Order: sequence, then structure tokens, then C-alpha cells
Amino acid sequence: MTKNIISSLFIFAASLWAAAGLSAAEAPLAVDKAGSRVEIAVKTTVDSFVGKLPNYVATVTVERETGAVTAAKIAFHFSDIRTGDEKRDHDMNVWQETVKFPDSDFTLVVLALDAPGKFTAHGRLTLHGVTHELSFPVTIARAGGSLTVEGEAVVDTRLFGLPVIKKFMVLKVDPLVTVRFHLVGALPAL
Repeated sequence: MTKNIISSLFIFAASLWAAAGLSAAEAPLAVDKAGSRVEIAVKTTVDSFVGKLPNYVATVTVERETGAVTAAKIAFHFSDIRTGDEKRDHDMNVWQETVKFPDSDFTLVVLALDAPGKFTAHGRLTLHGVTHELSFPVTIARAGGSLTVEGEAVVDTRLFGLPVIKKFMVLKVDPLVTVRFHLVGALPAL
């Protein structure tokens, strides 16, 4: 009877693993939010600012033995972006129609090796309810039991149906924003 219970638990665990889409050789990276960051750099005619995204969900799957990234997704609520200016944050949410389109995410489709530690990420970004393909350079470094994934992507907000912000006929917000991320995580045990 104990053998049947153990067999049932093993089958149950295996089915959960399969349902999660992970092979036995893959596992999630334990992302360290304190050591990681996601930032959005914006330029205007007279000023520039950086929005910080303190709340996001980064799901990164790696091969257990090599630490190679096999899948990744970063999801966030647009309203969580903080620029240090409450009025500007409010105006950004009105511009992006955050009440109608609260959620955004990037899903990795392919990670192409360019050189050791250097890759091109190809994926889909959803913003303002619109999804577009996005490609950008990424570096991945393994040090002991941790993995660092860094990248920078230029996003043209006009592709997502967002208007160019203009005020007083002279002030303009550049529709090309730069998203920078630095994710650090603990590799799964073998």
C-alpha cells in the first residue's frame, strides 16, 4: 500500500511538472528582486527622466546543468511605474489608458546566441492592449550559483497606438523609450 501511495505521489508530481511545461532538465530561476531592477528612460525636449518598476513578475526558466535560459516572461502593471513625480505618473497613466489596459508583459520567443554570453532576444511585447515583436541585445553571465541577465530595448510607443505627447507647442516627449533590465537570480540545484 505504501508503494502505491509513493507511486501516486510521483505520478502526481510528474504531471504537475509536465503541466507547468518544464522538462526534468529545466527549472525556474529564483529571481532576487532586491538585486534586480527594471527601468524606463524617457527623453523630452527640455528634460529626461527614468521610471522605475519596483513591482513585476519575472519568470525565467533555465536548464539545470548549464544555466541556459530556455524561457522568460516579465509581466507588470503599468500603474506600478514610478518616476518620482506623482503628477507625471498620473499623466503617464492617463496617456497609456491604464484603466483600460492595466497589464503589460514581454514574452521571450527565441534567444539567439551571438557570442559567448551575448544574445539577441526575440519576443513579443504587449503594451496598451497591443502586441508587437521586439528584438534587443542581452548579456547573460553565470557566477557560481547565480545568473545575471541584462538587456536594453528601445520601444517605439507609437507602434502600440500611443500618441506622441506634446505640450505648449514646444515640449515633446520622445516616443522612443529605453527599457533597461538587470535580473539576478539563484540557479536551481542539480
